[in-house]
Amino acid sequence: MVESVVIISDQSPIGRNSAVEAIRIGSGFTALGEYIDCKIIFMGDAVYLFNKNCDPEAVGMDSLAEVLEMADLSDLEVYILESAINEAGLTKEDMIEYENLKFIGYDKLTDLIANADISFRY
Repeated sequence: MVESVVIISDQSPIGRNSAVEAIRIGSGFTALGEYIDCKIIFMGDAVYLFNKNCDPEAVGMDSLAEVLEMADLSDLEVYILESAINEAGLTKEDMIEYENLKFIGYDKLTDLIANADISFRY
């Protein structure tokens, strides 16, 4: 039986909803309660989704606020790879505020993936 899932999102949130959909999927897994522990990892261009100056609605994308409200209700843990925000020219201060948003390095990334029953890239 699957008890833990890691979803990795690394594609730009502009022009596609895959990063937002990763949060929706993760919220769904987490809403199942104690059965499935789900964590979402954002790396690569996907980190731009969490830039507090980003306005997805300006380019016809789904609102991040609505999706984060769903994530918040389900206590979804969201991780951002620190090196990805650095490569994007951003800092932690540039990121939105979300209680379950954590910044991680490669050691924690490999630990999360290695300890999950299933991991997939979305």
